[in-house]
Amino acid sequence: MNFKVIKQLYKKEILDVLRDKKTIIMMVIVPLLIYPLMFVGGMVMMSKVTTQMDTQTYEIAVDFMDTNPELVEMFLHPDDDTLHFKLCDLNVMDADISMILRGEKINAIVYENEDGTGYNIAYLSSVTNSSYAEQKVRQVLSAYSDSLTNQSLEAAGLDPDTVLHPFEVEDDDRASTEETTGSLLGVIVPFMLVVSLLMGTMYPAIDTTAGERERGTLETILTLPVTNQELIFSKFLTVGTIGVASALLNVLSMGGIGVYLYKLAAQTTSMVSKIQVSKFVPAILVCCLCILAFAVLISALSMCFCVFAKTYKEANNYITPLMLLVMFASFIGFMPNVTLTRNMALVPVANICLLIRDLLAFKFSFSSITIVLFSNVAYGIIAVLVLGKLYNSEAILFGDGTGNVQIFERRSNMIKGGVPSVGDVCLVLPVVLVLMIYAGGFASAKSMLVGLLVTQGIVGGVPLLTAWYTKKDMRKTFRIRLCRPGFLLGGLVLMMGTILVGMLLTSITSMLFPESAESMTGSMEAIYSYGYGVCLLLIALLPAVCEELLFRGFLLSSLEHTMKKRAAILTAAIVFGLYHMNLVQTPTTALIGMALCYVAVQSESLLPGMLMHFFNNALSVTAAFYPKQVARVLPIFSENGVPALVLIVGGVGLCVLGVYIIKRSKNKAFPVESDARL
Repeated sequence: MNFKVIKQLYKKEILDVLRDKKTIIMMVIVPLLIYPLMFVGGMVMMSKVTTQMDTQTYEIAVDFMDTNPELVEMFLHPDDDTLHFKLCDLNVMDADISMILRGEKINAIVYENEDGTGYNIAYLSSVTNSSYAEQKVRQVLSAYSDSLTNQSLEAAGLDPDTVLHPFEVEDDDRASTEETTGSLLGVIVPFMLVVSLLMGTMYPAIDTTAGERERGTLETILTLPVTNQELIFSKFLTVGTIGVASALLNVLSMGGIGVYLYKLAAQTTSMVSKIQVSKFVPAILVCCLCILAFAVLISALSMCFCVFAKTYKEANNYITPLMLLVMFASFIGFMPNVTLTRNMALVPVANICLLIRDLLAFKFSFSSITIVLFSNVAYGIIAVLVLGKLYNSEAILFGDGTGNVQIFERRSNMIKGGVPSVGDVCLVLPVVLVLMIYAGGFASAKSMLVGLLVTQGIVGGVPLLTAWYTKKDMRKTFRIRLCRPGFLLGGLVLMMGTILVGMLLTSITSMLFPESAESMTGSMEAIYSYGYGVCLLLIALLPAVCEELLFRGFLLSSLEHTMKKRAAILTAAIVFGLYHMNLVQTPTTALIGMALCYVAVQSESLLPGMLMHFFNNALSVTAAFYPKQVARVLPIFSENGVPALVLIVGGVGLCVLGVYIIKRSKNKAFPVESDARL
């Protein structure tokens, strides 16, 4: 890439973005004007409301006006100056308490309980004045209770203070002022940083992709003597720059509000200790690195979502799910007792929030910092590579409909044939995941057996229904065709080699993430209680059919028509690995997914993949139920295991042999039509 060209393109993109008033508003006006007005205005309003509630006179109805003059006197002349009551007499036996309270003239009703041992407070928790009056009445009754207790003790010749308070308890907080302040900032700042970065990158990402397409300037830029890589890199730098600048402006604005509140508190009370800002410098520097790392990821993700849109409005619709997902994940910083473990350090968004929270609380862990920073940069690089692939696709850039969410169109306007669009894939995958969590989780709560059946039904049923509704070519989408026996044999050999390499990967990830390995083992033991036959159906056969329909059918068929075969295989494999949502399984599952995708592309049939998938899962189930018998046939499953070198050499060798058999079968097979290029 020519960096001089990138520099010129970068300047052009920055100027184009800054001409947009929406960007200026979101980047400058919102953090510098709106936030201070919101906070200060909110504080003033809350102060006025609280003062009004404290000085307000509450009308209370009582049934002891004549029988308990002492308590009545405490209501009319309480020791606390913030308590103001107006009493009226009420015969509770003849009154409709609920109707009286709903009239809102009487805020609360106090009456003796049936056995005469205490008092009841009738109020409406849905009405603010009534709820607040209940708290005030409770204060008076508590003071009255203390008064009776003191009278009883004094009558018995005892000192009430000595009896009720035999010793004193004083707080001895050893946390420094900086640690206390940092723990409070660690809850708020990460959320504000993530949201401000997201909002800062959202509008530039839309403008540099869909906005340019809507203005009709994309074709002009593509005619310039620049490569697509230079073009997309300059756009990516522009979005990242605007996002980081917006985040820093938000931090400065929030910091200014914090300093104002601190100065105000220091003037009004002597309890505020002086904070040494210099102690926060290391944390602030690392937080800046976190912002840069996360900006790489969120900028690329925002552009990946927006590149499919034809118009500004459509891009807003596409990026909304990303915004909601990121905001939801950023709430993890508010959750107590959620720590930055090695597992959490690899979870996007959550790892940044937890790391910043720990840094501001002076909890430094260099290993966690390294994992979080490098993982975010790695995710960002992957997203940038995907973005580059998308920009190399003329079908996406010039809007032939392959990126649209076609399921939202009227069915009568849909054209029969073809494969699912990328937009439909991006919709179906989250829908499947959400249904698995809710419907599958609800069913699993009743029965693990029913839960697994429902989950697999969702995985296979949703893509089938979507393809039918959008009038797609079912045979082409789900690769419904027979294949030569060589593909079946080659697929099994390739799968056996993949299993050997996968065993080594699993042992490595299990050592790195022992907690995930233990949770996976525990969940499998619960399933194994149903017996060998049922497990063979639930773990081997159903996933072999349903998951192949979704990942090697619906997903891979769509990706093949928008990117090159290698990129489509790699993308589908990564999605398949992440779908299992377990850090120990993800690398191995992604590797198996690559093997399954490769065979599906070469054979143009799902049958070899289904057989390979069934073989892999059935082997695991059989090894769990009959470990000795399997170990005799396959020594790799013995308790002693085999050396890592044997696994690597044997696995790679079998993979090479399997690929050779598949290619020989491919040369003998009937030619098939394909729009994708290798």
